[in-house]
Amino acid sequence: MRALSEDVKLTVVSGYASAAQTDVTSTGVDMTDWDGVLFLTSYGTAAADNLIHVEQSSDNGSSDTYADLEGGEIDLGGASDEDQWVDVFRPKERYVRCIAQRGTSSTLETIWAIQYRGRSLPADNTTAGTIYGKTIISPDEGTK
Repeated sequence: MRALSEDVKLTVVSGYASAAQTDVTSTGVDMTDWDGVLFLTSYGTAAADNLIHVEQSSDNGSSDTYADLEGGEIDLGGASDEDQWVDVFRPKERYVRCIAQRGTSSTLETIWAIQYRGRSLPADNTTAGTIYGKTIISPDEGTK
C-alpha cells in the first residue's frame, strides 16, 4: 500500500493572481497515463459570478484550440462559495486546463491540478522551486 502522495500527481498550474475581473487560465495538464484530474482553487471574495470551468485540447493548443467541456462549469447558486473544484475523469483529449472567471474583482489563490489513477507509480511530487514534501510512515512520537 502506498501513501496518497505517491498515488497522485500534485501540480501548481497557476500562481496567485492579484485582485481583478479578468480570467485566469491555467497551464495545460498532460493526461498521458492518468485517468483523472481534479482542479482546485479559492477566490479572495466570494461572488456568484466567480466561476471555474475546464477545457481540453489534443495538442495543448498548438493547432487544436482548447474547447469547453460540456457540463464543466461550476454553477454557483449563491455568492458564498469562494472555494471551488472540478474533477475531470477520463477526458477524451490529452490536455486539460482550468479557467477561473472573475466577474467580481477578486484575488485568486493558486490553481492546483491533482492527477489520479496513474499507470506509472509512485508519482514524483517534488519539483524544484515549485513544491517539496515528504511521506512519513508509522512515525513514532518525538522531535519534528
